[in-house]
Amino acid sequence: MMTTPSTRYRMPVGFGPAPGPRQKADGTEWTAEQTGTMRQEFVTLDFLGRAEQLERLLPPGFRLRGEPVVSVQLGFFRDLYWLAGRGYGVLHPLIPVTYEGRTETIEGNYMPVIWEGLADAVVTGRDELGFPKLAADFADLDVDLEHGSVTGTASWLGFEFFSAALAGLTEVRDARPPAGAPMITFKYVPRTGRHGAGGADIAHVTTGAAAANGGGQAAGKNPAGGYRRWEGAGELTWHHAKFEQLPTTFHVVNGLADLDVVEYRGAAYFQAALPGHVISGDGQRIVEPAEDLRHAAF
Repeated sequence: MMTTPSTRYRMPVGFGPAPGPRQKADGTEWTAEQTGTMRQEFVTLDFLGRAEQLERLLPPGFRLRGEPVVSVQLGFFRDLYWLAGRGYGVLHPLIPVTYEGRTETIEGNYMPVIWEGLADAVVTGRDELGFPKLAADFADLDVDLEHGSVTGTASWLGFEFFSAALAGLTEVRDARPPAGAPMITFKYVPRTGRHGAGGADIAHVTTGAAAANGGGQAAGKNPAGGYRRWEGAGELTWHHAKFEQLPTTFHVVNGLADLDVVEYRGAAYFQAALPGHVISGDGQRIVEPAEDLRHAAF
């Protein structure tokens, strides 16, 4: 088996280049024409949290940036080129942070976890981007814009661990996508060994933020078409779980359920059509940590 440095491979190896959002089955990149147009539909809810609680979720090198306002997003990506027109549900929180690496400082939004509704998206994003992805089931959003309401849920094998409800939604005239900030994640790959012996093979930050030397990609630069946005009020709930309900992820859900909501800072529902390639994350890059974290406890 011969490999080339510019081609992506994933387990299982031996079957050639791994097709996905960042390359085709022949190992070449998707062209803009081939990626077409994708659609997205999301609700987003912002709330003021408590700094001391959020700080416990941050790996070494991170600190909160500005007010501890958490943004939680739930929705769907649809008409994806790399899935032959299919799509999947998504749920993730974002925390405003500053990260101090070995040679650079980055301001952005830390994503401690993301749930997705398709194994293909989970595997490719964990392996290639370093996103902390978990699997979940998503029902379509229940959208009733005539009455200004949207609801949505996320579950796992019948246990609903997240729900959101928006009300009083009114459309924003001439709405534009918010600028946003670079997303920052922590890639961690444990080393194979008895009872975790040896720590991790990989423990470092990844981001799509533009680097000083031109790597990565600037946030908020992706063009959008057909963008519509409705704003109103909303509430969210992370439902506490037991081992029997979420055997391998109850600790994650409960960690989020334990966060206090001091006050809600607004809610929105939006729809957009974007060039298909913007979902690829091909600008994601490594940020070297200030210290070796392969033996750190999290």
